[in-house]
Amino acid sequence: MGVPLGPTTTQRAVDQMNSMSMRGVPTPPPAARPAPRPDAVWVPDRWVSAPGAPAGVFEPGHWVQYTPEGQRVAPPPPRPDVIEGP
Repeated sequence: MGVPLGPTTTQRAVDQMNSMSMRGVPTPPPAARPAPRPDAVWVPDRWVSAPGAPAGVFEPGHWVQYTPEGQRVAPPPPRPDVIEGP
């Protein structure tokens, strides 16, 4: 009984490179979402320092708004006693 022979390893590698090089170019992600209000600023995910949390706490991305007086309006800060992560 003979062993069936297929394409050589080199030929398979060349075929795979050719097929991968002929694929379409991925499309870029959609543009950033516009602010819900003109006075809103996007704050990305970040780690912030907090008392009682030497490694800091994770703060997910959120929109911040400023009042006409310059006061910051944002979600409440994360609590260091609650374990969260990305």
